[in-house]
This record gives sequence, structure tokens and C-alpha cells, in this order.
Amino acid sequence: MPDRLLLGTHTRLVFAATSYDVASYGFEDLQLYRELSYTADKRFLQEDAADDPLHQEAADVLRAWADPLPADVEAKY
Repeated sequence: MPDRLLLGTHTRLVFAATSYDVASYGFEDLQLYRELSYTADKRFLQEDAADDPLHQEAADVLRAWADPLPADVEAKY
């Protein structure tokens, strides 16, 4: 799973089906996990920034999620 989709400080991630289970039905998420194990410059899937309106919309959604939290969100960069 892309690290940007994991918000917060989780200690556990539970999948109902394994990658091997879903591969039995034609899904290829193992390829995504393999890709994420490579450094960004070695990946087949290149990461591109969204255009400004889409980027702004995503930032607004994250801000709306974070604003009501009881504690300040600590930046991780």
C-alpha cells in the first residue's frame, strides 16, 4: 500500500485476504508491492505530481480531516 494512504499512527494493518488469495482471482497487487520496494528512481511506475487544482483539492481534504483532531498533526518531512 502506498505510504501516502496510511494516515495517522497505526500499529497494525489487517487484510481479510492475502495477496496470494486475490492473485487467485486475477488481481496483481503483488506487482504494486514489488514496485514500492524499489527506490523511486528504479520504479516502473513513475510518481507524478497532480496539476495544481487537483493538488489543492487533495490538500484541502487533508486539512479538513486534520483540523478537528484533538491534537496537532506532526509533519513527517
